Amino acid sequence: MRGQIISQIHQLAEPMRRPPRDLVPRFFEKFQGDSSRAAFEEGVQHFMKHLIQRAIQKKKEEEEEAKKAAEQGEGEGEGEVPEEDMQPVSLVEAMYSMSKEERMGPDGLDPVEVFESLPKELQECFKSGDVEMLKQVAQSMPPKDFEHHFNRCIGAGLWSKA
Repeated sequence: MRGQIISQIHQLAEPMRRPPRDLVPRFFEKFQGDSSRAAFEEGVQHFMKHLIQRAIQKKKEEEEEAKKAAEQGEGEGEGEVPEEDMQPVSLVEAMYSMSKEERMGPDGLDPVEVFESLPKELQECFKSGDVEMLKQVAQSMPPKDFEHHFNRCIGAGLWSKA
């Protein structure tokens, strides 16, 4: 009902080219009369009926769209793969399937280039996702070398600081 009051005040103000706030007192003065109140109530009832009809129509439209989408999904096999059919892939596999723009890291480094520049033992850590193996490799490498490679991995988005 409040929305209808605001809407009607705006409708009154528009043709008069006046700010709606100027018409608030006048609206409520007229609202006290029985005929004005009855007209307002009739407008509210009409608006509510319209909302109910639109909601019913919208539900039908959504059901039809869902049916069409289901028919297209069954018949053609196109579209997105359902989540339950998706197989998890490693980060390394995923980055090779992306375009260069999609895979660029936070510091503008290409993760594929960074990954391929890593020593083989570090590449194995990232392929397997084994943090313990990464710790062992870190201990076996000179600290400066590991830090250089590890910082590039962070910059390429292969590893998160958090």
